[in-house]
Amino acid sequence: MKTRLFKPLLVLASVFLALLVAEQTLRLIGWEYKPLSVEVRDRDDARGFHLFDDDHFVYDPRLLWRPRHNFGVFNAQGYRGPEVSRDPSPGEIRILAVGDSNTLGWAGENSANWPAELADRLAALGTDVTVINAGVWGYSSAQGLVRLEESLSFRPALVLISFGSNDAHRVRRSDREFAAGSQWLRRITRWLTQYRLGQLVAVNLRSESSTGPLVPRVPLDKYRDNLERMAAMARSSGAQPVFLTRPFTGTINDPLVWKNFAFDYNAATVQTAESERAMVVDLYTSFKGRPEFFSDESHFTADGHRLAGGIVADHLRPFLSKLARE
Repeated sequence: MKTRLFKPLLVLASVFLALLVAEQTLRLIGWEYKPLSVEVRDRDDARGFHLFDDDHFVYDPRLLWRPRHNFGVFNAQGYRGPEVSRDPSPGEIRILAVGDSNTLGWAGENSANWPAELADRLAALGTDVTVINAGVWGYSSAQGLVRLEESLSFRPALVLISFGSNDAHRVRRSDREFAAGSQWLRRITRWLTQYRLGQLVAVNLRSESSTGPLVPRVPLDKYRDNLERMAAMARSSGAQPVFLTRPFTGTINDPLVWKNFAFDYNAATVQTAESERAMVVDLYTSFKGRPEFFSDESHFTADGHRLAGGIVADHLRPFLSKLARE
């Protein structure tokens, strides 16, 4: 019996000793992988950065990255701008803007963002309006759907919906697959991160080929479904949905660049607005051929944000006048 047990115990002891030596060797040479960003970063895929490295966000199993409260441009409620009470005051009209980086705007406390410009334009008209900026850098419509669900507790009368740019990005894994992988990652790495060897194992477990087929973050049919669900969700809470097309500029030289597919996502936005009998603000057409209002291919300059805020205000003015009379 002792002879039969000796060999398995010897093997286990040898494995344990080898692991211990490997762990100590990694520590002695100073090898460390923090944060444990085991996602392979495609050149145009910023999701791993937002999820692991960007201090503005914390991990969230539904949203992937959630705004860190009281950090950067985000207030204690996780939104941009002044904090807002849950219940509007008598006569107050609330507008909720959900979207991506072009909705959230520039980094910096008082930097440019078109929802703030919209609020200023409407306030100048004497309307008691509060605009809540729920935009988040890097968000697709899949994340926007969750963000909207959480934000409807502010009881907005209007919901401005602006997505499509990040949805159209070509990546190795769709948002649905990425989210599933990130949740799995979070579960297994709670204890792995305390060991250098565990970090190394996790890196190799989650590594994936960079030569696989490219897919959209959110397929076009799923994008339409997300917009329809947002419209239904807004209306069920008593708010009217308003869809915004996603503006961008510049030439397209690479057949895999997201802008090749952004036209289809903007068209889907317009079609969804028509089928839902909702208002649409076609910012793409308003800014087409006007590169001076862009800081890069898809983000506004300060003047661009001012112009966008004015365009949205002009579209909303008749509806707000009607609400004010009721």
